[in-house]
Amino acid sequence: MHLSKLTPIAFTLGMLPLSLTNARKSEISGRQNGQVDSQCKVSLQSGQIVRQAEEGKVADYWKNALAYPTITTSPPKANKMLRNVAASSLHGIVYGMPDTNVPAGAGVPITMMGQLRALFDLIRAAPDFTQVEMDLGDGNPIRVLDTKTGDKFLPGKLALGLSYILIDMKTKGDPNYANYLTAYQKITTAMMAQTSNKDYLYANNSWGELYYLVALNNFKEHGMLNEVFNDAMLAILESRLTFCDMFGVHKSGDCPAISRSIDIESLNTAKNYYAVAYGIAGLRQKLEWSNPTFFSSTDPDVASMSARDALLHKIIGHIRNDSSGGFSDEASNVNKTYYDQARFDRYSAVLIPEVLERALEMGDETNLTQELKGYLRKSVDLILPQLNMDGQGFNYGRSIGPYGDTGFTEILTAAANAGVLSAQEMQIVYAFTCKSAYRYSTFWYDATLPTPSVNMWVKGRGTDAYRGTNRAMGENFSLLYHYMYVNAWWNKLGFGGKAPMPDADFQARLNMMPNYTLTWYNLPTDKDHPYSAALVTVRDGKRVINLNLNQAPDLNSHTPYYPIPFSDKLIYGTTDVGYALLIPQVSYNEKNYIPVTYYKNLNVQERNSQVIVSFDTTNFRLARKNAEYTTDIDLQAHTVITFEQGTIMRTDTLSSKMLTGNITVETDFTSFADFQNTAVNKDGFSVRYVNSDVTNYSTTGFDSCTLSNFEMVDGKTNPFSTTPIGQLHSNFSCTTHPFTLKADSDRVFTWVLKYA
Repeated sequence: MHLSKLTPIAFTLGMLPLSLTNARKSEISGRQNGQVDSQCKVSLQSGQIVRQAEEGKVADYWKNALAYPTITTSPPKANKMLRNVAASSLHGIVYGMPDTNVPAGAGVPITMMGQLRALFDLIRAAPDFTQVEMDLGDGNPIRVLDTKTGDKFLPGKLALGLSYILIDMKTKGDPNYANYLTAYQKITTAMMAQTSNKDYLYANNSWGELYYLVALNNFKEHGMLNEVFNDAMLAILESRLTFCDMFGVHKSGDCPAISRSIDIESLNTAKNYYAVAYGIAGLRQKLEWSNPTFFSSTDPDVASMSARDALLHKIIGHIRNDSSGGFSDEASNVNKTYYDQARFDRYSAVLIPEVLERALEMGDETNLTQELKGYLRKSVDLILPQLNMDGQGFNYGRSIGPYGDTGFTEILTAAANAGVLSAQEMQIVYAFTCKSAYRYSTFWYDATLPTPSVNMWVKGRGTDAYRGTNRAMGENFSLLYHYMYVNAWWNKLGFGGKAPMPDADFQARLNMMPNYTLTWYNLPTDKDHPYSAALVTVRDGKRVINLNLNQAPDLNSHTPYYPIPFSDKLIYGTTDVGYALLIPQVSYNEKNYIPVTYYKNLNVQERNSQVIVSFDTTNFRLARKNAEYTTDIDLQAHTVITFEQGTIMRTDTLSSKMLTGNITVETDFTSFADFQNTAVNKDGFSVRYVNSDVTNYSTTGFDSCTLSNFEMVDGKTNPFSTTPIGQLHSNFSCTTHPFTLKADSDRVFTWVLKYA
């Protein structure tokens, strides 16, 4: 089936809600209410659609209704073009010169606006856009716009990403605008209107719905909404772009009848999706589209609120109740029961900044309370000590890589907009944001690939399974969108085209950061969460090292959640996999157990130029995702990690009160250093490295150690070796002979890592 040549579109009455409010009505009348009556508004156009469906004439009706009018070439009121653009500025890297070319001296191969235009041209050049391929050089070109990509956000990502090109062309009066608009209309119509057996051919859930609504509101702001989408298409979009699929068993666009409300506790995904639903509700409201309402069996106030306000109310309640430290606990999902919640990662700090950004987009500034800003400031305080000259962001937890970097800029940009940064912090934050954009353009974006693209998958890199190569097109769009809107915000803040502070000044400010920072996710006095959950950030010169402790019951078997130090090009986890990376992994009764949760007695001290972190692990957990607590074994570890200049040392003292039988212990260190230039020292328990950040690694307490190539397994790339930032090349694995831990005895294991 060639979707670029639209076949008649089949609909049933149940596919269209009775509350189809045409956004055109508000655009033509110029009303500025911003509020939607609780009663449904049904436009004449939408009512006509429903009647046609009842008469069985819907296919012919849509065939005619989706024809687009003649285009006007007069540009809308344009934003002032930036003529003086510093090469190192955020605007210079993201948008570039007025013609979107790279400013001289910027050092990037192409602006991000140029990347978007290249993707648009790639799509336009294909006779059938569903056959568009991206070749990442791994021998497996992907049809990235096929209906079976598995990217449930793709239509929204594409609609938003390409909208930047259309708005820019319209603003400039580009003579090619009409051709690009026609292509955009063809693609978006096919992706959102085409059906097969009453199901839409392209899924567009949650984030996809939010992205699409951002695009619609941007078009409306530029006076282009009804030039890009006609009434019939807007009716489809109003039907499909809802938040209902994130609650209960609803599907995308399948909202309950108007007389029924949704249980706000029935969220069927992670907690950060409350922010997605909030954005959808608010942006629909801004278009004067109605929303379903919510109810709560535990919070009767919800029933009297608009959907937008009810969702914000729920988000604030989640932070208040589920994390005494003021962060989002991403494991506290009502559909699963764990021994303890407490998964804190990138999403935990980004939730509130996302809410702030959405509030500003939808004009909901009245809800930006001091409490909300206080939570935002906690996220700022978490990442300020981690800022660096390379623009790197989160290096622990899931969804890191380029999204780890954008997580930082998301938080910092929201903080700048919300007024929670000092004047000096604004300068530091802007400088970092410029570094982040530069890093994306020179490290994550790879112009040398057969199809230039962000690279999260090849040349030794790996990412979360749900961000596979099948989502390559969508990942480009979502990451580029991030920098586009971050740049727009900084332009509004008065930084448009301005150079950041000189590198020497930026580094001097970073040098003033404390040697270590301890941030509690759950306070030590929190009786509802009895285990330690905190982030320890250590700075050693230009190097930033993070030790993230939290229970992460659903993901603690994966290395990015291990209780070990993480630092760029030194120690890095591999997504979705687990092995004995710098922890004492115990084999007992032919199963592996790891100390990755149940942390107690966290203590951090600084003395004699050392930062000393200690904590206890009360039980070892079966090395398996979502392991039940009933499978734990009675094995304890007292851990001490010492940081000093150029050195990290970890000591684990293992003991048990009731464990019987033999155990063995293994600890691995995998390095980015070339395997060919790595050598074991004469003692057999240490290894030296050259041409890498790490220089030496040594162990005590083990019976033997082995150095091996970590790159390949059975002639294929070892999936354990592909971290988000590149491939690990060698593994130094140390093991013990079987031994027994008696009730009154223990055994001590130590590793020491030295780096330049």
